[in-house]
Amino acid sequence: MYALLDCNNFFVSCERALKPEFKEKPVVVLSNNDGCVISRSNEAKALGIPMAAPAFKYKDLFAANDVKVFSAKFELYNFYSQEVMRIAKNYVMKYEVYSIDELFLDFQGFRYFDLYEYCCNIKKDIEHQHKIPVSIGLAPTKTLCKIANHIVKKETEKYPEGVYIMDSKEKIETALKELDIQNVWGIGRKLGAKMRDNGVHKAWDLLQKPEIWVRKIMGIQGIRMINEFKGIPQLELDQPSDKKSIMVSRSFMKMISNKEELAERVETFAIYCAEKLRKQNSCCKVISVFIQTNRFRKELGEYKDGFSIILPNPSSSSIVLAKFAHSIFEAIYKEGFHYKKAGVMVSDFVPDNERLINLFEKDDDAKHIPIMKAIDKLNLKYGKDKIRLGGMSGKNTYGRAILSPEYEEFLKKNTLPEANYRFQ
Repeated sequence: MYALLDCNNFFVSCERALKPEFKEKPVVVLSNNDGCVISRSNEAKALGIPMAAPAFKYKDLFAANDVKVFSAKFELYNFYSQEVMRIAKNYVMKYEVYSIDELFLDFQGFRYFDLYEYCCNIKKDIEHQHKIPVSIGLAPTKTLCKIANHIVKKETEKYPEGVYIMDSKEKIETALKELDIQNVWGIGRKLGAKMRDNGVHKAWDLLQKPEIWVRKIMGIQGIRMINEFKGIPQLELDQPSDKKSIMVSRSFMKMISNKEELAERVETFAIYCAEKLRKQNSCCKVISVFIQTNRFRKELGEYKDGFSIILPNPSSSSIVLAKFAHSIFEAIYKEGFHYKKAGVMVSDFVPDNERLINLFEKDDDAKHIPIMKAIDKLNLKYGKDKIRLGGMSGKNTYGRAILSPEYEEFLKKNTLPEANYRFQ
């Protein structure tokens, strides 16, 4: 038996953990630049606020219904995600971190446990320690776990404890007959449309198709899916691989045509990459930079370019990475364009205690790292970017206007390594 633990309305739940007085109020979280809604509380959903809603179009609705609106706080979400995973992992031997708010648990061998009560205890432990509500769906396969979790989140009145076990053929058949095909894990909208054209409207309909037809439409993945529907496990638990790169990129709130302003943004992104490297005690061998115009404003002219440099020595120095990022920027920048997006990526990591130094190149990191660590320590104590390099403007690169003193205080007290998974 497997279980999928999923945090409910995760970004909103994290905001409420920081400000518990908003527990039963409508809450939304906005994307970078405070552009679109990326997370909604159930109260906000009831007001008809859709996912990805442009914030400016719903400004009056927010005001009329006292909707609490927050800028995204990814450091906060990273912290709570890792804390939720830490607690849940203590209850099992095998697990898989699937995304920032989802975790598969392996209960094979728990034959003499009351799994319902066991999962209720996991849920209560997480909510008691961090006030993050979760739902848990149990089933014989990972695909059925996804469906079980969908059921428990959809039918909250029927399953008030937030735990549902799909442990019989009858339950599986009922669930598959009610689930629209495009909502099946691994199907999606495009393949779902193709399925409906062939008379497959529900998950159960796919199970009735001959295997030769399924293989023709979906390949071996389709065969694995229908076996998972039958309760035959096909998907093993995977362990997340180590990060192979770190990227900091932004779409700007306003297009930038000033060279100095754009250069400062690129250097700042490189400095943030360096901070992330130091947080995970590693250095990079390669740095890449890209810049691009607004693809939706073709009348202003289109241009994008970027390339990479292999560093003389592996580095996590903000000064070194900013210098090389600037040199790449100078090579790719063109006058006369309005730039909408830029980014810096570092890759090819080595542990900082295993750096191999080029004998014919000067090693600046040896001088810089004590300074960098002092800056990191001061920023942890006094707040992000309170101490910064002279080339940084100190402007908010995320375009997040709706932050709070509580968040600044949180950042000072809670620091965790970068997560290995992406924000989804």
